[in-house]
Amino acid sequence: MHPFKHHHTRTPPRRYLLSTGYQRNHDLASIASLLVAAALVLWASQVAFALPTFTNVAPALGINHVQSTSGLTENMSAGVAAADFDGDGLIDLFFTRIDGADVLYHNTGNGFVDVSAASGFTQVLPTTGVAAGDIDNDGDEDLYVTATGHNRFYLYINDGTGHFTEQAATRGADVQASGTATWKGMGVAFGDYDRDGYIDILTSDHSRPTGNNGSRLLHNLGAANPGHFEDVTHAAGIDVYRPPLHGGDFVYRFQPQFTDIDHDGKTDIVFSADDHTSQLFWNNGDGTFTDGTQAAGVGTDTSGMGNTIADYDGDGDLDWFLTAIYSGYSFTGNRFYRNNGDRTFTDVTTAAGVRNSGSGQELAWGWGTSFFDYDNDGRPDLMMTNGSTTTGYTGDHTTLRRNNGDGTFTDVSTSAGILDNGQGRGLIHVDFDNDGDLDVVIAKYGSAPIVYRNEGGNGNNWLNVKTRGTISNRDGLGAWITLVADAEHPEQKQMAEIRSGESYLSQSELTAHFGLGTFTGAVDLVEIVWPSGLVQRYVDLPVNSTLMAVERLLGDYDGNSIVDSRDYVIWRHFLGATGNGLAADAAGPHGAPDGVVDNWDYLYWQANFGLSFGVATGSVAAATVPEPTSLGLIFLLSLAVFGCRPRDRRSEWQRN
Repeated sequence: MHPFKHHHTRTPPRRYLLSTGYQRNHDLASIASLLVAAALVLWASQVAFALPTFTNVAPALGINHVQSTSGLTENMSAGVAAADFDGDGLIDLFFTRIDGADVLYHNTGNGFVDVSAASGFTQVLPTTGVAAGDIDNDGDEDLYVTATGHNRFYLYINDGTGHFTEQAATRGADVQASGTATWKGMGVAFGDYDRDGYIDILTSDHSRPTGNNGSRLLHNLGAANPGHFEDVTHAAGIDVYRPPLHGGDFVYRFQPQFTDIDHDGKTDIVFSADDHTSQLFWNNGDGTFTDGTQAAGVGTDTSGMGNTIADYDGDGDLDWFLTAIYSGYSFTGNRFYRNNGDRTFTDVTTAAGVRNSGSGQELAWGWGTSFFDYDNDGRPDLMMTNGSTTTGYTGDHTTLRRNNGDGTFTDVSTSAGILDNGQGRGLIHVDFDNDGDLDVVIAKYGSAPIVYRNEGGNGNNWLNVKTRGTISNRDGLGAWITLVADAEHPEQKQMAEIRSGESYLSQSELTAHFGLGTFTGAVDLVEIVWPSGLVQRYVDLPVNSTLMAVERLLGDYDGNSIVDSRDYVIWRHFLGATGNGLAADAAGPHGAPDGVVDNWDYLYWQANFGLSFGVATGSVAAATVPEPTSLGLIFLLSLAVFGCRPRDRRSEWQRN
């Protein structure tokens, strides 16, 4: 089966995609100076359609459980995670619950069915945060759940059919409290911080003593014992805490994320935390981390709750947004940090117009948040939910801020149909109906969830990328994906990182979604840099489709971990052959082997020429593409076959 939902006619590429001499004859400084202007012109041309609206379809879909039935329960709770738990290709939803069993909804394609009891979720626990991921690389999504007012956390192992068995204690992941102490567990994130091919666990805890709390880094034992863990919090240096604003020796962490926020190939850690204790930890590459919060210019929020990360301004690096309490006085609202590209950040909260999570000048108590491109125009938009049982904060509006493309955002909540003003907590984006635009799910404290279906976002075009690691962790967590729709305009590239732990107590679907606006041609390039270091390029991809990217070195036909002229010889030998498992069948027009060796396989050889990979060391090298004379007859043959010859070049995509 092709990995795309829509098919693309088998025709040769219209252009020689990666000749990539396109930038040689241009002055780089001139291109840089024109970058913002060019991007604005493109974006402006992509929005000439009615902006999407949202409709709450939760009741119609059968999602109607109540998160809490008691007014005395933990009012900071309510999380949700999106993943395909039963492997049927549809995204299911899992909700934590304070005074009832957790809820798992199976996506039928026409709605959702509560399968909690049949899936193994019958125990009533005070659960809060949740993350979904394949902790043992066995091909299915497992679940990790934190709890509050409780003495441990929970790890649910998927048997591959969507049935779960709790195994935290036997796998070293229960974070058992000592004595009579109880945790106030909050968010959790998965990520491969040591890039050994297995995902690790990072938990948060709120208002607990620094010397005895449930904020832990659990290292996956990997190949020696997949899906089993050891506590490395102290050894890694994660038990370093900032002094709380209001004094005391307590930890106030809410939501962690693993992210390579400085793009140096090492997975860093960020925490959104209460009472002026949010933190950024740089990965030292040796299993330890260094607190770089103050030097980076972040952590200035007074009440950090949820957080989300994206390249909002299209400059190729990741920016960081945190929700917080806004009162206009002692609580100064959200924080938005623009990445300067040198391990420092600039606070652009006010300039971007996102200081208040609520609408207008209302008091707002921010929680879950997410960057996502709701109108598929190529710019990440920003949504946040609010609410508190505290007097004065009971009517906070959930808001949607549309990215204007000039560094600012506009509140479009009302016109987009976002009318919720209840007790929102976790917020995620997910394409639950597989229609090419992103929907929103909000987990609510004390009431039923909201499912906002996107109506019309797919009026613009899009491309999805789902990752499956083979050397890296199976989910591809930590993969960097760069998309260039038109190779003649590389400055208009988009990038995304596959990441767990976004928002607050929650996790969005692990899919890279790229809005393409009115662009209708084939996408020239999708480049994936896997956590292993392997670089992989897909070319000439059809719009409005989903690429299932499997980690492998495309074009390496002789299996020696380098794409070079010898692979061309193999391609030429097999040209025209059909069948399964052909040595030179890299991929067809849909990005997967298609049972025929043809010009598409040449194209993938060309796109990945010069790339090499050392599995033992995780090293990547980009070899200089040889001069045409060094390949002699091989290149003359290509000229005869295609009417063009592979050109001498070091690809623009190899520059890093």
